[in-house]
Amino acid sequence: MVQEDSAFGLKRLDADTLVGGQKMKLLKLADRTVSVLGLLLFGTLTGVSLFTTVYFRTTYEEVPYQAGDIFPMVLAVCALLVWLMYGVSAWILKKEEGQEKRIRILLAAVLLYALAFTVWWVFAAKCIPVGDQASVCKAAEGFQNGDYSMLTMDSYERYLYIHPHQLGLTALIEFIFAVFGNGNQIAFQLANCLGVLVCLYSGYRITRLLTEDRRAWIFYLLLAAAYFPLFFYVTFVYGEIPSLACSLAAVWCFLEYRKHGGAAWFAGCCLGCALACLIRNNSLILLVAFVLVLLVSAAGERKLRPVAAAVLLVAVFFGARFCLHTVYEQRSGENINTGAPMILYVAMGMQEGESAPGWSNGYILHNYWGESEFDAEASTAMAVQDIETSLEEFAEDPPYAFRFYLEKFTSQWNDPTYQCFVMTYTNGSARGPVANSMYDGKLHALMIWFMNEYQSLVFAGAFLWLLFGFWKKKGLEAQILLITVIGGFLFHMIWEAKGRYILPYFVMMLPMAAAGLAELSLRVRNLFAARA
Repeated sequence: MVQEDSAFGLKRLDADTLVGGQKMKLLKLADRTVSVLGLLLFGTLTGVSLFTTVYFRTTYEEVPYQAGDIFPMVLAVCALLVWLMYGVSAWILKKEEGQEKRIRILLAAVLLYALAFTVWWVFAAKCIPVGDQASVCKAAEGFQNGDYSMLTMDSYERYLYIHPHQLGLTALIEFIFAVFGNGNQIAFQLANCLGVLVCLYSGYRITRLLTEDRRAWIFYLLLAAAYFPLFFYVTFVYGEIPSLACSLAAVWCFLEYRKHGGAAWFAGCCLGCALACLIRNNSLILLVAFVLVLLVSAAGERKLRPVAAAVLLVAVFFGARFCLHTVYEQRSGENINTGAPMILYVAMGMQEGESAPGWSNGYILHNYWGESEFDAEASTAMAVQDIETSLEEFAEDPPYAFRFYLEKFTSQWNDPTYQCFVMTYTNGSARGPVANSMYDGKLHALMIWFMNEYQSLVFAGAFLWLLFGFWKKKGLEAQILLITVIGGFLFHMIWEAKGRYILPYFVMMLPMAAAGLAELSLRVRNLFAARA
């Protein structure tokens, strides 16, 4: 409120107006900061993806290589895809009456198609778990049979003794084995099919909360229907799809809670976030994003409720993890080991990998199992020394450091498949001709080509969403997906690198990309209409 100062004839602001202005400045500053960081990230991703792509050979060795793209062709294909999506959206929205019904029919069609495709792929691909997948399944089978040696040093593999953060995923697999039969890996793969539906539907609800533009909702559904790496990952007996489904459901609940309130929405957010973090440790990035948004909002709004919400989110996760560990300690009679220190992953992320810079090179087992003989303190000291050595090497040769992190970045983020074929290639019996072609033949080449163009389209769409909405007034919670993606970028530039780690962040880009591409199509249409 503006008041008149009688002594000097000057207008002055009262305390409430000053506080309100400070609130707006803080929230606006946070929004602009996130937007600028997002523009830098997506501008880089778009530029890199338009000119080059990371590929894996069909020998399916985990060794990425880069090859150039035909820039005009990528642009032409992206323009064609936007034109097609605009045409479909124009048909659905041609009449005001019945728009919502037609969009819901499209939603149902996309979900049914995704379910049919993924279930078919489970039985067509005939994939079997290997590596870490096999270790977790073996542990879950053992738990069903009363064998808890994987939690101890008694087992040669000692998988959960070294990697106790996989206990949540092991518990999920054990639950599925308990319901559908011990060792029933197909049941887990079929559960992944349902997880894909949760991902797609949650993304649709998130898009509706991010924008009121119905064209963007349609664009999202069309983009989601064409994201094949997510569909191919249903055969991966690991935490990618279950944790992503829980994460996106948590984001949906969080946005509903921040927009409309309600204890049920917040409870859903807490539950989804906790489950996502238990199943896949990297989902902690989403928990951090929630907490940051709530704390900044609390400071900007001068309210304590967001602080209480942040505390509850963290408490639910730690409480759930405590309960999980307690249950397995009581069942097994063993204490859950702290496992390999997390700093080992940072040290490995600063070394040359077997596949690319920062990728796995056996350092974790060599350090924790081999050199330190499971001594966490000694292992940490070795990791600190190795980090200092890497930093010295980078400081002595800046061009090498730049090439190292550039390749680490592109090898993860510029692979359009996100290793969906590499990680699921192993099969237990002969595949049919269609599935074989998808891995080794013409369908594989066609799919790789489409995924490459699709990736550039999504990156560009997310960039445009940020660009068009830079000056628009919006709540900080609307940036939750972007904050999570930025957090994922920073985390995996420090941590161990791998292409499949980026899959969840790419799926989170789809609502942003849909909104950006929808607005682009509308602006282009208005431009042509004005000239006509």
